[in-house]
Amino acid sequence: MNATDLFSPYDSRPGIPPTRVPWGSVAVFLAIAVVLGWAVCLPLWLGDGLASPLFRILAAGLMATPTIAALVVTFATVPKGARARYLGLLPFRPIARKIWLFLLWPVVFLAIAFGAMFLAAALGWAEIDGTLSGLEAQLAAFGTTDVQLYVVMQFLSLPLGVVMASATAFGEELGWRGYLTTALSPLGFWPSALVIGIVWGLWHAPIILLGYNFGRTDALGIVWMCVFTVIVGVLLQWSRYFTRSVWPAAIGHGALNATFVFPLFWATPEMDPLLGTALGVPGWILMAALIAILLAARAFRPGPDWTPKRDPRGA
Repeated sequence: MNATDLFSPYDSRPGIPPTRVPWGSVAVFLAIAVVLGWAVCLPLWLGDGLASPLFRILAAGLMATPTIAALVVTFATVPKGARARYLGLLPFRPIARKIWLFLLWPVVFLAIAFGAMFLAAALGWAEIDGTLSGLEAQLAAFGTTDVQLYVVMQFLSLPLGVVMASATAFGEELGWRGYLTTALSPLGFWPSALVIGIVWGLWHAPIILLGYNFGRTDALGIVWMCVFTVIVGVLLQWSRYFTRSVWPAAIGHGALNATFVFPLFWATPEMDPLLGTALGVPGWILMAALIAILLAARAFRPGPDWTPKRDPRGA
């Protein structure tokens, strides 16, 4: 095996999908994403952690690191005519599938978010604060107590929230469901989804170890994050295969980020995120059920132009 085998995804005639996994390029991609991720989050570790006023800005910067890594590696190793398709930016067709997923992802993830809350309550894992007293206390610090109006306005602004969240989520998705999904496609859907899901979860370590998502600052927080990213990663990677595009995955990721916070309005102070939210066990159960439905519908099949080899140079 020579250097070309390690870094080029193609044989002598480049095609889509790649004919082998370019492990050298994948390693460079991961190194760039992880090192940049820790570098971006360093001010949090040296300062006030998640309480830092810079947290939102740095979190957005963190989400951009997979895209930076993907662009560096793609421009260095993939022929010019194949780059957009390799990253999942093309083709635009089938348009209907993309539009349907653009519209359905927010509904699906909002349903999972509230379904997880009710499932946790039904199983006795969490309680629902029907009076919204916790939210009222938070709003009082900002000089308002109109909780109902606040909740209604949050729901009405959900479409805008999804769009804004998708813009930052794209920074991750061009790396995970764009570059890495294509690079690992020779492994097959399920092995690549498992690898990408674990890598995605580990990449979150700089903020998970500060207590983000699960309120833990130890390895268990990372383990739980990896379980979540593996399961939701299957759904997002399915959307890449189903539409041959990274765009629906970006919208799905944005919809997830925008909707999973809504049930927290009804959360009690002692709620355990692992047992009471869609990020934890209730969400895992519901997303696994959705995956089972897609399997039963035989939806886990590549798009019609995923398998044929094509020379992007037209040779």
